[in-house]
Amino acid sequence: MGDGAMTDVAVRPRVVGAEGRLIKLPSRSDGWRTDPISQQASFLAPVVVGRPNKETLRVLLVEDEPGDAKLVEFALRMSKAPRFEVVHVTTLAAAIEHVKSDVDIDVVLLDLSLPDSSGISTVSRMQEVASKTPIVIMTGMDDQRFASYALEAGAQDYLIKSDDPEKTVGRAIRYAITRMASQIERQALIERIAEQQRHLIEEVAAARAMQFDLLPRSERVDDRLAELGLEVESFFEPSSGIGGDLWGCLDCGGDRMSFYCFDFTGHGIGAALNVFRLHALISDHWDPRQGPADMLRILGGALRGLLGRGQFATMFLCTVDCRRGELEWASAGAPAPLLVSGREFRFLDARGVPLGLGRTPDYTEHREPFPPGTSLLMYSDAITDAQQSDEETFGEGGLVDLVQGILAEDGKMSVDRLLDGLYGRVRMPLEDDLTAVCIRRLGGAP
Repeated sequence: MGDGAMTDVAVRPRVVGAEGRLIKLPSRSDGWRTDPISQQASFLAPVVVGRPNKETLRVLLVEDEPGDAKLVEFALRMSKAPRFEVVHVTTLAAAIEHVKSDVDIDVVLLDLSLPDSSGISTVSRMQEVASKTPIVIMTGMDDQRFASYALEAGAQDYLIKSDDPEKTVGRAIRYAITRMASQIERQALIERIAEQQRHLIEEVAAARAMQFDLLPRSERVDDRLAELGLEVESFFEPSSGIGGDLWGCLDCGGDRMSFYCFDFTGHGIGAALNVFRLHALISDHWDPRQGPADMLRILGGALRGLLGRGQFATMFLCTVDCRRGELEWASAGAPAPLLVSGREFRFLDARGVPLGLGRTPDYTEHREPFPPGTSLLMYSDAITDAQQSDEETFGEGGLVDLVQGILAEDGKMSVDRLLDGLYGRVRMPLEDDLTAVCIRRLGGAP
């Protein structure tokens, strides 16, 4: 529900010197899209339908030795099924020109010792203009290593000129056509998979935009935050396109505003669907007259019947009362937030049954002074669970050291500085969705 559930209240004059606002930090990743299949498919030539069985096959014979050419043509004329129609050229340039004329060719018989080209490069140059046409090379060398090089260069088969062409050439042509058809089918399959993956990426991108739309927006909350003298600095980054984290704020009217942060098991599409479920439940059940503990109990009961086995959410829900200078909160097993005052800080009690696990869980409500100059840091377990090495996670100890350093240097909590320190100390990229929100009461606030 986020900022969309704010209660209509009379707006009081802003307090001079206490301009609250929402600060949304930008993404720190290079992009969530990973599409190796699409990248591979982008180098493939357009798909051609696999060749059917033909009664007549058109052969482009590229051979400069008249005697060798006549032997091949004679061997092909002797074939009864299929029939072969042969076009004979003597240079690679003539062969390339013939291919570019868009004449239908079923196979190329290519000599590797031509007047204008010789060796393996002849195959590569021919394949550049006939990438979907089978190539059978003809060579006088009975060298298996040389033959393997030719096949790697793009040929489908090879013939040794010393062999009896009447017995080998027709078979080699049929094998080359079959092999090329298999390659075309494989390429077509890769392209179909790539297209399906592109559609999936488009759908995930749309879902990602929808999930980010659930977050509070400056244009909707800045006036209210300024009125209350609250500054909120936030960072939200799913580990993949979409994830299982979310944070939001809820206007309670008067001098009160509530904030929440929750995290579902897993990440990706399944966790994101649960995010939308819980967000809808918050919209349906939110009542600013209820305390945080009662709201967690209501949400947990409503969510339980919607989740699959082993699925649950941790959640921290708090209300800032600016007139009383109090923070009221309850937790459903969320990472323990930090209460920061000056250069001192401590973890709040965040014990509690995660949402969706217990049938009738009870939650404990806590209260703490929250005067101007005090901050609250909510965060997801992506921070404490981040890997520093194969055996060691960042943990609460790493978080304590990092926050101590930030407060010693800056005198106040900063999500931006927190991320700088975290990213320099742990393995990247992070394996879990990351959320961090710092709520500050500015000086001179109500």
